[in-house]
Amino acid sequence: MSVPVATVTGMTTTLGVVYCEGWDPARRMITGRLPVAVARERDRAGEQYAFCLVEQETGRVVRVGEIAWGARFARVWTLDELGRRARSAEYRVLGGRLFHLLTREWTYRGPESAEFAEDCDTVKISNEPDGQQRRQWQWEGGAGGGGSEWQHEGDPAEFFQDVPRFSDWAGLCAVDADLVEADSEQEFAEPPWHPSAPLRPEGLEAAFQPGRRWTVPHWNRTVVTELADGGTVRFPTGQVVVADPALLYDAKPFTATIAPGDHRLELSILRFEDEPEHVRVAAAKLVVTPEPVVSWEHAVTAEQDTLLLGDGEYYGFGVDGGQGCFVDAVACPALDELIAESDEMIDQLCTTDGPRTAVLTEPESGGTLVAFSSGMGDGAYPVWVGRSASGEVACFVADMLLLRYAEEVAEEVLT
Repeated sequence: MSVPVATVTGMTTTLGVVYCEGWDPARRMITGRLPVAVARERDRAGEQYAFCLVEQETGRVVRVGEIAWGARFARVWTLDELGRRARSAEYRVLGGRLFHLLTREWTYRGPESAEFAEDCDTVKISNEPDGQQRRQWQWEGGAGGGGSEWQHEGDPAEFFQDVPRFSDWAGLCAVDADLVEADSEQEFAEPPWHPSAPLRPEGLEAAFQPGRRWTVPHWNRTVVTELADGGTVRFPTGQVVVADPALLYDAKPFTATIAPGDHRLELSILRFEDEPEHVRVAAAKLVVTPEPVVSWEHAVTAEQDTLLLGDGEYYGFGVDGGQGCFVDAVACPALDELIAESDEMIDQLCTTDGPRTAVLTEPESGGTLVAFSSGMGDGAYPVWVGRSASGEVACFVADMLLLRYAEEVAEEVLT
């Protein structure tokens, strides 16, 4: 089933193309106009730019295109009569073709409604390269009439099209009109948009520096970082899995691997200053080498592609029992059975609390599972791969996201 598109038809047979830095949603106007030659050069270099399709008769902007081929990204906004963004179509370049990843629509309840108002009726259509499609509807932001969801398996070819050449925007924008480029003097302005990008790690190094003090807005309390020895994880094959120990049956190893052998686990602990007995695990680090980390990347399995993530999204390991663990993939099937059948192993897992970990051994491979308490409990948490200057894996960090929005408390200077 194809994705519905909005088209410009009827009296409008010609649309002007204005290249720019983007559309200013607050002022509802084009910002940072660009000469055609500058936009063309940015297109060739993979740098970001934007264009607006403008009705010749009224001057109304009907489409805004945002292009960043270097990030393999494109997005088209449809504007309503008041200049509010009412629809977005987001694309990624996969295998040299343009893949329609996501469509979102907002139905405003009247001219007084703010852009993306919470009481909008919304539609979200997510596509997968294999042809899977998921549609979600919400009425009045989910408050007035709830919502519904529908999944469909179709032809993957319906979600792909050729990458448009520069100035060939009619197909991408779904408009039935002739396009005429309007040249402009360059107006310098900051771009009001950026390509969608997945969640990036923040504060991982600081999480493993003891004695740092933080104010966590969610709690409005001050915590102090401590380090705890999590024990040793034995990897017979070096295929790293991070999962809830009760969900090993569905666990997949990351594409980044490590040398087989024993590797140390280190925990970052947050202790509440006003309640010292209250501690939480902020992160768990599998130390592979002592080399300092110079870059971080999202840990992914063979089935995952970060290019398909939306802005701020991440692939996380699901937690339903308040625990995570590090384990070798070869040990997962047997350990899954042992945990399900052994009350003793279940009792061992229940001993994880704050800085304490639990260790289970898979007899045949000798692989060990080291379980730890997962931050605030159930949820989904990302794992990051830290690489050294040589590009080798230096560590894996399971991030409980507790310090992501925390602010460090400045030390008082005595004079």
